[in-house]
Amino acid sequence: MCLQISAVQPWDSWNWEGDEIVHRPIIPASRTIPNTKKRYPIDIREFLTTTDNAVVGEKLGELIHSLSPSDQAGFRSHSKGSFDFRTDIILQSFSKLRYLNKANKVGRCPDAWLFPDETLAQGGGDCEDLAFLLAALLLAAGISPYCVRVALGSLQVNLVNGKLETPDHCWVMYQNEFAVWEILEPMTVVGSRPGQRAVRATRSQVQSLEYVPHYVFNADHLWRIHSRDSDRDVAFADYCLDREFWGKFDPSFAAGVHNTIFDQALGGQIPAAALSAIKRKSLSLDANLLTYDPRDHFDNGYIPEGWDRLSARLAAFRQDNSDWGSFGAAAHAIGDFYAHSSYLHFAQLQNLAPNRGEALIYAPGVSLVARPQYTAMSADPALPPFDLTSDAFSMNTELWTGTKSEAAQQCGGKLISGRYAQKYDPAATFWEGFTGIPKSLVKATDFNTRGALPHHNEVAVDDANMGPKHKLYSPTSSGPTDRNAYANQFRWRVNTAVQHIQQALRENYQP
Repeated sequence: MCLQISAVQPWDSWNWEGDEIVHRPIIPASRTIPNTKKRYPIDIREFLTTTDNAVVGEKLGELIHSLSPSDQAGFRSHSKGSFDFRTDIILQSFSKLRYLNKANKVGRCPDAWLFPDETLAQGGGDCEDLAFLLAALLLAAGISPYCVRVALGSLQVNLVNGKLETPDHCWVMYQNEFAVWEILEPMTVVGSRPGQRAVRATRSQVQSLEYVPHYVFNADHLWRIHSRDSDRDVAFADYCLDREFWGKFDPSFAAGVHNTIFDQALGGQIPAAALSAIKRKSLSLDANLLTYDPRDHFDNGYIPEGWDRLSARLAAFRQDNSDWGSFGAAAHAIGDFYAHSSYLHFAQLQNLAPNRGEALIYAPGVSLVARPQYTAMSADPALPPFDLTSDAFSMNTELWTGTKSEAAQQCGGKLISGRYAQKYDPAATFWEGFTGIPKSLVKATDFNTRGALPHHNEVAVDDANMGPKHKLYSPTSSGPTDRNAYANQFRWRVNTAVQHIQQALRENYQP
């Protein structure tokens, strides 16, 4: 998992292709038959049967015409990256639309769902209107319907005060050219209506947010998703009648929640399409389990090897500044180095004010506070202990047959990281079972010694929220200079990674 500053939790555990087809995708229409109060049945897929719709096609044509000649050619191309490029251009065009959360009132229906051409005519809509329009434009642009889903579900919004909000929501899922499903949230780019009332939960109040799907559909099918809070005995029409899709989703709130380390490091410095390519490459490195290589993430103690790969990717980007995939892989690795390795534990820190602070940017031979030591005795009075001999940390005894003291001695003097995806590891999580390490690494003579490392979840500082399996740092803090406080460690690692990514861009990019 990459260094996570977004409040949005990983979504790769859901089957976005759908778990089972719903053979009756019928809902009561929002509108009534003229001169009556009768609401008639409608097939939800009709909202996306607009591939040949002239109004949608005209809007798409206007969008393409607004691009530069080279971007027009890229939009119409079928070459590598062109479909992701189309998706980015269409999503960014939503900045010209407005979020209208109370505009769709028809008769006795409090929230009429608009067809894409109606949303265009109105100049905006609420979450489902915008999601339907986004999906329709993607399909009209030639994106395969196999790669597009409109999702109906809920947001699980955990607030810092311990409260939970579960508003209904609608969004779009897109399977990108790395074969990874990503969330397309129009609310992150759409404009607000003047005088709009702010949502109750602001970004600073949100601890985490999870997208939980109940149904997904495209122009061909409606599928049910087997999620923890979906009721398989409820008919789809009844599900829709019981839902009130969130009318308080402030776009500025959404944009803040979706902010990533790449937005923070690179926003405004590179083209929007380049930033999207970087995010996609980073997402693919975390989501594509079959292509996992611990050297891409500084896992399993592959510190020098990870830097070799990182440097090679920066060199490739330096040779070809259009190769944002290589820069994205390097930027992902930079974040993972600071999140996964023990460097920040022993690093020299600076600017230690509240909400500030970072380490010296890493380079081979950089000065540390003290030589790394992994015993009960701290390496320096200024540092907390990192005690591999304690019962807090596990070992993979299927690989490592030595003692904990021998493990600590073996790691002494080196920067280490946690073990991950090792076969037969008793501490492995569910998804590790589907993740394989390249055979060339597993067959190496030193691989068994990597079983002596603590597990990734016990030492990594990936997320602002300390996980239940983390053992190295404390959830409490004595102040902004407390090196044993998890929150401080996370902040310092994010700040250092941001500065390092910015430095890598400066040194390798000639706009």
